[in-house]
Amino acid sequence: MTVLGSFGRRLVTTEVVSLSRLKWLGIVLPFAALIALVVLLRSSFHDWLHESPGLFFLAAILGVCVFAFASVMFALIEDLEARVVEQNRELSRLLARTDRQNAELAALLTVGRASASSLELSTMLDEALDAIVAVTSAEAAEVWLAEGGGLTLECLRGVGGDAFGSRSRLLPGEGLPGIAATSASIVVVHDRSVDSRFAHDEVATLGLRTFCALPLRRPTGTIGVLAVAARSEAAFESPDERRLLEGIGDRVALAIENARLHEQVLDRAVLEERERIARELHDGLAQVLGYINTQTQAVKKLLETQRVGEATSELDAMGAVAREVYADVREAIVGLRGAPTGLVPAIRDYLSRLPRMPGCEIEFRVVDDGEHVTLPPATEIQLVRIVQEALSNVRKHAEASHVEVVVGADGEEVELEIVDDGHGFDPLLRDPTGWPRLGLQTMRERAQAIGGALDLVSAPGHGTRIAVHVPVHETEEVAGAGAPR
Repeated sequence: MTVLGSFGRRLVTTEVVSLSRLKWLGIVLPFAALIALVVLLRSSFHDWLHESPGLFFLAAILGVCVFAFASVMFALIEDLEARVVEQNRELSRLLARTDRQNAELAALLTVGRASASSLELSTMLDEALDAIVAVTSAEAAEVWLAEGGGLTLECLRGVGGDAFGSRSRLLPGEGLPGIAATSASIVVVHDRSVDSRFAHDEVATLGLRTFCALPLRRPTGTIGVLAVAARSEAAFESPDERRLLEGIGDRVALAIENARLHEQVLDRAVLEERERIARELHDGLAQVLGYINTQTQAVKKLLETQRVGEATSELDAMGAVAREVYADVREAIVGLRGAPTGLVPAIRDYLSRLPRMPGCEIEFRVVDDGEHVTLPPATEIQLVRIVQEALSNVRKHAEASHVEVVVGADGEEVELEIVDDGHGFDPLLRDPTGWPRLGLQTMRERAQAIGGALDLVSAPGHGTRIAVHVPVHETEEVAGAGAPR
């Protein structure tokens, strides 16, 4: 049976016998054996086969054939069954590996999506640590940020929040996170009780034995540490798990860098806005106050010499200047208020709160797809500031009776126009008052900051037309740029 079984298994191994051939062998071989028996019974041995020795001989031959056939067939079937079982096991392993890889990919996508969709560092880190706890053997995770020469605990997830949170500051080289940050290499400990580098004695009662500290590196250096912990001593030994942690760490590091750059942009925008307000106060309010102070002294001398008519004229001039600067201040306050979402609602809101211009009507129109245009907030603010600057110059210099503000969009670009019927000017001339040089330059810089361009058409006696063109794809790319000034 062993020889026949080995022969059957060899047949399957060499793939000489397939299931289809096995079926035909099961049909043909018994039929062939029956034909051989009939031929034998009709041969010259016919009489002898009917005697006792012949009958025993036939029975022996039949038994041997049945036994041999059954041995070969069962060996084939058993080997095929073993191969099917092994293939099922391999398929189960592949499915388990696929499920694990899908979970890891989902974790990376979750972290990547959180990094791309939110500049709020706390929100992004919460989602990243939740993903780590969900798809790895980690039962606790925390992120430390490099600040002030040490590490500051920024976020933690999993078991033992109170215990881990008991220390929120580590010095360089202190604890596993400090060592990972200093050495810029991953640090793994599989038995906390015998490793003196672990500085969190408060978590001893949690049963966490394995710890891993992964430095968060960027080209500028190490910006933080991702630390994870688990109860199993075999945790974080798998290369796949290490690779997943490193992949998540890379995305977390990029998100931290982006969030910090965003904060720097906002800080710079605030400083620039303060500088702009300071310049406007110096060029406007401060100069007017200086003028009023000088004129007050002059009026005082006129009154002392009984020149009341001249004093009255000076007071009237001072009143006109005061009303002018008051209008400037009100416009600035209106422009600094938060605008509604959407360019058209933002301009409508600004115009509704803008002080009326005596003798000048302002008309707002929306053409084409302008009503439905959606732009990044930074782009909307810059366009509203351009409208504010243009209308301020119309009030101060144009002596217009009608102004049109028009917003349009065609899918490729957004167009903003401010057209007045004032006396116009020669754009090549530089007015000592600063218009159009200073005001026009400011509007051009705002348009360029959002990837657009500003066109000016004006001539003495023919009014002024200012047009800003901003490509839609540019507005998407500068969603975080062009901070308002």
